[in-house]
Amino acid sequence: MSLTVYVIAGIAIVIIGLIACFSIKVAQAKKTIAHYQQIAQQLQQQKAVADTQVKNYQEKAKNEENNRGVSRDDVINRLQQAGDLRDE
Repeated sequence: MSLTVYVIAGIAIVIIGLIACFSIKVAQAKKTIAHYQQIAQQLQQQKAVADTQVKNYQEKAKNEENNRGVSRDDVINRLQQAGDLRDE
């Protein structure tokens, strides 16, 4: 009878040990997932900033290209038409 109790106790200890190991692994996996999600969010924010900078640069380049072919008189005429020319 005492041998049966020892076998049952041994099996119970092994099962408890396995459950404990599994719980520890799950907790570590959750921490790792949370860490990678945070990194992914930071990368998305950095990508959004980079995309905005690229769009701004492209718009600036386009505006500079358009302004190269415009004479001073054309600029003054456009400002007068838009009502943005200041009188001195």
